[in-house]
Amino acid sequence: MRSSALCLLLSGVLVLAGTIAWAEDGFIGGFDLPEGATYVGSETCLDCHDEIGAFYAHSPHSVQLNLYVPGTEAAACEACHGPGSIHADEEDVDAIINIDMMRAMNDAQRDLMCQQCHTEVHIGYASGPHAGTGVSCSDCHGNQVHFEVEARPAVEFRNESEFCLQCHPDEAADFRMPFRHRVLEDQIMCGDCHDPHNGFPTDTWNGLNETCLTCHTEMAGPFIFEHDGVQGEDCTVCHNPHGSMNDKMLVADGNTLCLQCHYESTFNADDNFEVGGTTHGGMLAGEGLCFDCHTEIHGSNVAPSFRDQ
Repeated sequence: MRSSALCLLLSGVLVLAGTIAWAEDGFIGGFDLPEGATYVGSETCLDCHDEIGAFYAHSPHSVQLNLYVPGTEAAACEACHGPGSIHADEEDVDAIINIDMMRAMNDAQRDLMCQQCHTEVHIGYASGPHAGTGVSCSDCHGNQVHFEVEARPAVEFRNESEFCLQCHPDEAADFRMPFRHRVLEDQIMCGDCHDPHNGFPTDTWNGLNETCLTCHTEMAGPFIFEHDGVQGEDCTVCHNPHGSMNDKMLVADGNTLCLQCHYESTFNADDNFEVGGTTHGGMLAGEGLCFDCHTEIHGSNVAPSFRDQ
């Protein structure tokens, strides 16, 4: 018992030490700042930059809150701009991380600047949809930084999804398709399916499908008769989750989708359109669809042919 407790304690110390080392050597440590610069507190910054203080006065980044980067002396202004003693004493603009340095930052530096405090975002951001795309935190959270960004602020939109769609025009077009998730109608939000700071679940065998099955629980199973195609693929193999010209948001029209997997050489007029040892000519020769008969296409508790009887 003592041994287990000691190991647990040491593990906690190592994690804490790693967090402190990461914070100290992370964002600010990546810049060549003058030796001897020390942290003087953001109140000193307000002596000259009172307009910035006014901007932040009622925000989570308020100088008065003086929020520290975990394990460091860096707080508020100095969390992003570095220790400000030499800059304040000598009015040396190059003695801090200035705007020119920030404009020259690469994607990793931009992400780390925010994530050094927002550690909960740092944990999963590398697998998220915005990692490595050139999109920085400030591109979306423009109301939390004191320089101009291209994205229009969220307050200018009716809902959060319209804010996202200003950078995702393809998805905006999909949401105008005849069959779609009703995002523009404010019945579902981008954030219901997408975490902008994290990727889709990877800790279960179902991966991406976990997101879809959160709402579409009737498709989750388990079923006595499993459809191998459904169980072995993502939902997006058959469905466009944003919108489609086809009913049920299918990626292909009619029987084309099913025949991509179930096509056989005997599926021709001479063999009466045989599939799976059964002739389908009488059913598919007209305008019949595979799922007119195989209605339980995701899985069935009744028939291995996925029919309802």
